[in-house]
Amino acid sequence: MSSTVRTKGSEAAGPPKKKRKKTQNKSRKQEEKTMEHKTKPLGKKSPTSSSAKKPGLSKQGSSGSLGSPEDSRGTAPDSVFALDFLRQRLHEKIQMARGQGGTKELSAATLEKRQRRKQERERKKRKRRELRAKQQVAEAEKKEEPVKAPPKMACKDLQESGLIFNKVEVAGEEPASKAQRKKEKRQQVKGNLTPLTGRNYRQLLDRLHARQGRVEELRDQDAGKAQELEAKMKWTNLLYKAEGVKIRDDERLLQEALKRKEKRRAQRQRKWEKRSEHVVEKMQQRQDKRRQNLRKKKAARAERRLQKARKKGRVLPQDLERAGLS
Repeated sequence: MSSTVRTKGSEAAGPPKKKRKKTQNKSRKQEEKTMEHKTKPLGKKSPTSSSAKKPGLSKQGSSGSLGSPEDSRGTAPDSVFALDFLRQRLHEKIQMARGQGGTKELSAATLEKRQRRKQERERKKRKRRELRAKQQVAEAEKKEEPVKAPPKMACKDLQESGLIFNKVEVAGEEPASKAQRKKEKRQQVKGNLTPLTGRNYRQLLDRLHARQGRVEELRDQDAGKAQELEAKMKWTNLLYKAEGVKIRDDERLLQEALKRKEKRRAQRQRKWEKRSEHVVEKMQQRQDKRRQNLRKKKAARAERRLQKARKKGRVLPQDLERAGLS
């Protein structure tokens, strides 16, 4: 039994240790492979880092016999991988903050928006350059334009020439149209007489009386001129009527219209006064009703106080007067 125990103890002490080391080395190699696969898509891991990790792993392998396999797994490789991952994230955030992030991470709408902004900036720059070039060309043309010499007088040319023939110079004015000529002729016939139009009948009557007074004064001085002025007034009124202007030159009609207007104004005035009186009366009625209601409330409040006093047993002078004891 002792021999069997020794053999078991020797087997447990010797060969199994080698097997455990082999299994630990295999597990470490598998972990390294998985870590390399993880770090390859991130693009941050270099062969130097993997080679730098291997000595650490070998050291761990040598010291793995002393410690447990779980402690050897989560020391150096995990910490290095976490540092690389954090560095990469920091670098990506810095690039995104600067606006230099990778185009693969941006959506198609964002890329299209950037492209449109870039095209708009280029268009504005091009427009500014064109405007600047036009301004420069205009300034250069202004500088190059020679000062025009004043035109020489025609009399000097005639003096220089020995012989002078009959020569008529006509200004190059365009002939007026038929409508323009008709308008000018009509204006000449009208003169400076303003038409009697509008609805201010009192003013129209005053103007009509002033015209009649002027004609009468002119008739006393010169009857012919007075007749000419009357004919001109008639022609002016006819021309204005032909244009569609309503001329109010009848004294009788103007007086009737003025009477109607004053009558309407008087009626409106009476209506307004009646309305204002009605409003004042209504306001007075409201005020009287308000005062009456206030007096009633005051009397009711005093009566409530007296009732409370009677309930408490007080004898009031009003009660004595009613009873005839006072």
